[in-house]
Amino acid sequence: MTIDLDAVEQNLQTVKSLAPGRKVMAVIKADAYGHGAIAVAQKLTAADAFAVARISEAVKLREAGIGDPICLLEGVLDKEELNLASVYEFQVVVHSDYQLDLLKQQSARRQIWIKVDTGMGRLGLSLHEFKKLKSSWASQSVLGYMTHLAEAGRPDSALMEKQLGRIETLRELIGPAKNLNIANSAAILRYPNLDAAWVRPGLMLYGASPMDDLAPNSSLYPAMTFTAPVIAVRSVKQGESVGYGGLWIAAEDTEIAVIAAGYADGYPREIAAGAPVLLGGDEVPLVGRVSMDMICVRLSKGHHIAPGDRATLWGAGLPIERVAACADTLPYTLMAGVTARVPRIYRGGVRRG
Repeated sequence: MTIDLDAVEQNLQTVKSLAPGRKVMAVIKADAYGHGAIAVAQKLTAADAFAVARISEAVKLREAGIGDPICLLEGVLDKEELNLASVYEFQVVVHSDYQLDLLKQQSARRQIWIKVDTGMGRLGLSLHEFKKLKSSWASQSVLGYMTHLAEAGRPDSALMEKQLGRIETLRELIGPAKNLNIANSAAILRYPNLDAAWVRPGLMLYGASPMDDLAPNSSLYPAMTFTAPVIAVRSVKQGESVGYGGLWIAAEDTEIAVIAAGYADGYPREIAAGAPVLLGGDEVPLVGRVSMDMICVRLSKGHHIAPGDRATLWGAGLPIERVAACADTLPYTLMAGVTARVPRIYRGGVRRG
């Protein structure tokens, strides 16, 4: 698998062009969605801060020499995590009264973001709780206020309209001069005029569209190209089956290529028959069931393929959005699901040590 770091950097520039004057908190959780968080952080010198989900991710970045601001999106769970956040100087999202009590009990003063739930329904203070607890963070260094949008990628979303209304109420509570951190990738693309000091791109940094329709976005550059070698080319007689369960039966004499990738590598077992694979410059259909280590594709007549040729499962020439649609899933799932046994080859210069 190749990771094009120049593509990630170009996608960051696209974010900046869509959100001029805004600060950018680049989301590199889950090992930068499978792209390698350390390599991505080293490349994105133009980001104003990074965001990860958990403290273990942040510690790895610090110990790799990443000195930029790092925000813990899930905050801290206990005093041990709070101590680590202090030692490594992480920004901490506070999304519950429990976390406010933890800060108070430990007499800790941290750089914090207050998270407000405007409709996602997972983490964050309700507007009622916000009003009630507002004095609780007076002693902290409050960087700003954060919320998360649940349906920014869906057109004409009633929930999105409801969230925007609640965000306006939040503005009234905090005053116009306070930092708001709202827009995820979908909101950056669909609501470029959303008024907030910060944007928080994730998926679009890696070149995939966050929109619900899974249509590729031509302004984004795919950074991940997942390839695997052909390990065999076989002739299959009419009426013979291929793979577990005999799900695919040859309608005529044909050739198949066996490719060394399966669900143990992150290629989805649930993907639909006929899903496209790019091989020898042409798209060929998946046949048979995806197994742990192998998939099979049907070759066209005159399609000369040999062991050692490489197939593209998604990436350059084959948008990940198309593959995700065939698996009834999202690009996020495919990117983050590529396993450690798939080697990463990085392209594009890293500009710091």
